[in-house]
Amino acid sequence: MPHHDEPSFRKDTRAYLRFAKGYCPLAKADLKLKAHKMALAPFPFLRGSFYRWPHQFAVVADEVRRAPRLLCVGDIHLENFGTWRDADGRLAWGVNDFDEATTLPFTSDLVRLAVSAALEVHRAPGFRLGAAECADTLLEGYVAHLKFGPDPFILEDRHGWLRDLATADGAEARAFWRKLLAQEAVAETELPEEPRTLLRGALPEGTRGVRFFRRVAGLGSLGRPRFVAVGEWCGGLTAREVKAAVPSAVHMHEDGRRDPTAEGRRLVAAACRAPDPALVLRGDWVLRRLSPEARKVEIEEIEHAPDQRHLLHAMGRELANVHLGSAGGAGPLRGFLDTLPDHWLRHAAALAAERVREDHDALRRHLAKKAQA
Repeated sequence: MPHHDEPSFRKDTRAYLRFAKGYCPLAKADLKLKAHKMALAPFPFLRGSFYRWPHQFAVVADEVRRAPRLLCVGDIHLENFGTWRDADGRLAWGVNDFDEATTLPFTSDLVRLAVSAALEVHRAPGFRLGAAECADTLLEGYVAHLKFGPDPFILEDRHGWLRDLATADGAEARAFWRKLLAQEAVAETELPEEPRTLLRGALPEGTRGVRFFRRVAGLGSLGRPRFVAVGEWCGGLTAREVKAAVPSAVHMHEDGRRDPTAEGRRLVAAACRAPDPALVLRGDWVLRRLSPEARKVEIEEIEHAPDQRHLLHAMGRELANVHLGSAGGAGPLRGFLDTLPDHWLRHAAALAAERVREDHDALRRHLAKKAQA
């Protein structure tokens, strides 16, 4: 990596931390943990550094970056998919994190999702697809939904293979609750008033024995306040989580305070899918239900999926579900994609992935220098 890029990476890192601190306090210990996790490999680095995506996406061909702009997920990657129960109690699957939702060229989401796959195939022995095949498969799924219309993923009478992947068995469910209850316990009075009120109000009426925890989880939002309430209701455990929100890092060089969840709310409302009634984006906080069947699908599960191609195809289709609402239909998206050359996503993902690796190397060098000081 050219050495002149390392100061650029560190400058952006400092700028983003200043930006985030304008919306919520950041825990130094969690930020150190975040840096350690990001240094492990380029894929976790990608997850934790969306503030560098404008730099990484800038290397992509102009013809790709000139795509129509619409509300996008922003920080899309292989682990930004999970399950929830819809208003009818049905198990649904799809994009489950909108922390970095913002207006971007819609190709940004496609490239970033393909980049995350490209980074992982080179690291994980369980990945059976190459980077080019991952890009092609994601794009095939995306274009299929543009052609045939939105089709939410409801894992009841359809998508049995995906339900098998996404649901937890008994041992996994027990492990989920053990891990959640092992978080740092805190007194209810230690929570700020707003998250305390949100958690209490979200638990089912009659929940007893409520305990509160400070949760350390995620990567992009690691360092921000995150609290969990767990209680007993009708014979079993129930849990809600609230975490502090920060506007998309795309805005970190802009003046003035923004509503941290405004763009996420608009994107979720427009997306063509069965909504999660327990997901609440309100001002400075994001509230959601936690359970063994309301969770993200981990990268290890993706690597051991019996049909990885089928799964990546579904990810492309779900991304189209999200975009179609904001775009007002498939016409503008299909029309633009038809102007791009063959294999454009392969080439764009390869270029952006190389910049991610360069940034990852810069972080590792920086941490090595600090350790020697």
